[in-house]
Amino acid sequence: MYCITMEEEKTVQRFLHTLSTKYPHFMEHFSLIQKACDFALKAHTGQKRKYSGEPFIEHPINVALLWTKRFGDINLVIASILHDCVEDNKNIDIATIYKLFGEEIGFIVDSVTDTTNHFFHDPDHIFNDRIEKFLYGGMQDIRCILLKLHDREHNINTLWGLETRKQIRMSFETQAIYEPLKKLFWLYKNDQKSIDVCAELLRHYLFANKISTSEEFKEALLNQTFFDFDNDTFNLVYKNTNSIFWKLDNRKVFEKLISSKNFDEKIEVISIQWSADGKFSVIFKYKWWNVFEDIDSKFMIHTNFS
Repeated sequence: MYCITMEEEKTVQRFLHTLSTKYPHFMEHFSLIQKACDFALKAHTGQKRKYSGEPFIEHPINVALLWTKRFGDINLVIASILHDCVEDNKNIDIATIYKLFGEEIGFIVDSVTDTTNHFFHDPDHIFNDRIEKFLYGGMQDIRCILLKLHDREHNINTLWGLETRKQIRMSFETQAIYEPLKKLFWLYKNDQKSIDVCAELLRHYLFANKISTSEEFKEALLNQTFFDFDNDTFNLVYKNTNSIFWKLDNRKVFEKLISSKNFDEKIEVISIQWSADGKFSVIFKYKWWNVFEDIDSKFMIHTNFS
């Protein structure tokens, strides 16, 4: 059992001090914020950020701070503090979040929790992947998507700590899903939008594109980056991003990939084998200088193939 370190405690105290000095309107919710910080601190005690070695608690605190600066929604801030507690502590389940912090906060945290493929109060609705789950959550409550966006924003800005293959994997997903979402809500170039404005933008987008399911929502986002992409193609490519080099044995799938100019421009074919009996195999990789060209965040890619 770990004991809370002074460094972890200082991270939380700095956050609380920032709230009291820069965002005093949050102080009317101080007891709830303190409760969430204490809960997250215990949940993440002893945990470190991968490769950087920083106390993990800094991540949810920084995500919460990003939303503190942008919006005044206390439930979004609390959910940000708690968003990784269930995933990263096997002794905590999502039911505990609902019980201690209420339905709204519980639902937002539930939407970004990858350890289950359904929502706590709707176990029969199974999602194909975690992206469809948080998109579905966002269609019910825009704050689910907003939390996920700042979670990714903080992760992408600390991506340098990951090995190369994981940097590439995260960058592909960011280009395919998160950048289109940011543009949908105009959450770039420091534009300030209210939660209500974001919700209205989403309603208009879903109506204009005749989207009624999270699967359709995901596919529409994919097609903003990679034309003629669908869920199956994305899932196939995403599985291969576990490696630096990707290998496909289905010629029709590869032809579909390269028919999308936005995707084709980002890859370099290493080898193609196509035998007389129809067997096909292609190995390709992302061009590193194209991987992050659409992402606002700035960071470097390591050339370590370990």
